[in-house]
Amino acid sequence: MVETAPAFYKIFVDDLDRAIDFYIACLGFREQRRIDAGAFDEVVLMPAGKGASLVLCRWKDGRKIGRGDAQGPTGYFLPDVDAVAKAMTDRGACLILGPVDFSGTRVAVLADPDGHRIELLERTPG
Repeated sequence: MVETAPAFYKIFVDDLDRAIDFYIACLGFREQRRIDAGAFDEVVLMPAGKGASLVLCRWKDGRKIGRGDAQGPTGYFLPDVDAVAKAMTDRGACLILGPVDFSGTRVAVLADPDGHRIELLERTPG
């Protein structure tokens, strides 16, 4: 059996600078590098600790992004769901659920300014 771990998550956004600011300010990512991928630009963001990178992409021709229903949220464990959810809504995210306590975990689900769903998770004592 092959052992592996996620290396990156790639999402397309309408406004690259807004998306970079959002993920750096709200989740502590740092910009690692920018890539000219031909038809689109990529910005690789690395998490503060271990984990997969987030690659933000924007079509150079300005095409609109179509959203399907075949993907779920990107999840993040963090120490304070309420504070991060507030920071996200202050920067244009839309709160979809919570924050609520569910089975020993504090949970919030939001949509980032481009509509990508984000699930915030905080393990609660007990």
